[in-house]
Amino acid sequence: MPGVAINILILDEGSPGHCAQSEGIVDLLERQGLRIQREKICVRNRLPGLFRGLMRKLIAIPAAWLNEACLALSSVLESQPTRPPDLIISSGGKSAFASLVLKRRYRAGNIFVGVPDPFPDRWFDLIVSPTRRDYRTASLVSGLIPNSVTPERVAAAGERYWQQGKPSSPCWALLIGANSKSHHYSDADWQGLVAGVNALSQRLGVRWLITTSRRTPPEVEQLLDEELDRDNLVELVLYNREPKRVMLPFLAAAQRVLVTQDSLTMASEALCSGRPVTLLTPSELRIDKGSYFEEIVNGFHQLQGVQRCALTQLAGYQPDAMEGEAPVGLDRLGRELVDRVTGMVERTTENRAGRAE
Repeated sequence: MPGVAINILILDEGSPGHCAQSEGIVDLLERQGLRIQREKICVRNRLPGLFRGLMRKLIAIPAAWLNEACLALSSVLESQPTRPPDLIISSGGKSAFASLVLKRRYRAGNIFVGVPDPFPDRWFDLIVSPTRRDYRTASLVSGLIPNSVTPERVAAAGERYWQQGKPSSPCWALLIGANSKSHHYSDADWQGLVAGVNALSQRLGVRWLITTSRRTPPEVEQLLDEELDRDNLVELVLYNREPKRVMLPFLAAAQRVLVTQDSLTMASEALCSGRPVTLLTPSELRIDKGSYFEEIVNGFHQLQGVQRCALTQLAGYQPDAMEGEAPVGLDRLGRELVDRVTGMVERTTENRAGRAE
């Protein structure tokens, strides 16, 4: 659809991670040469979990008055679209009701980023998911968490940050998260991290760019502050002491990125920067068998450019040689995504023309 701007509506349900995935898909479409006019509206869920199953049954009935009533009961839209969207993009279950109703209202296509369970996949025209599943609707496998990071954005951030010149090689970045529902870090894990960082500097000559996150416990930041060898640190950002956003410039200067496995979003962003990634795992994992998270963790480890290492074994870690192959990114999906989207938009145009007649 050369020369024609596509009106894309992003539904923001209040989760920065989910919204970043939707925006990552829109950014990918723009990089492929599509003209996009984007609009974002905030959607707030107002329905208690007890009633969501009933609402899924009611909203599945394609009656306009019932759909609009269900939307009013289930969600609060902080504004209405200023123009009819050609395509609606959302991620996360709290905006699923709104996506379906707005799709029907405007006769538009819609994309869900992630795994739509427990919502029916037929509610969406396309699903972009990190893992492969047998959907009844069209789907694309991203392999990683969609995001807006590109090598070009990283390079630009690096030029702004490292005005006196990037640190000398070898320089690695370390992105540190914290406990999650599935990942539980022990004192031995954190001690292994510190010992490993110091040992890799001695053995491989690595210098470090390290940042914690808002979830990192204060005692872990204290451990890093006291026990890391300062001679091998280019920069240490303890986020809860100084909330400084340094990930992109750190990626720009790093030849390799180590990420605690609780944050596959940070790992995905690192991969999209073109850097190889090493996932650092705790001693205790509580990942439900057959769950979406198990699928994505196992699938992530199979991606080009990804290694895995236990924190307690970091001191003996040996990086793989990349042999000239770039880590996997999102752009490999670009042409197929464009084909799917242009097909949806063409159908939207036809539906609206038919309605007008």
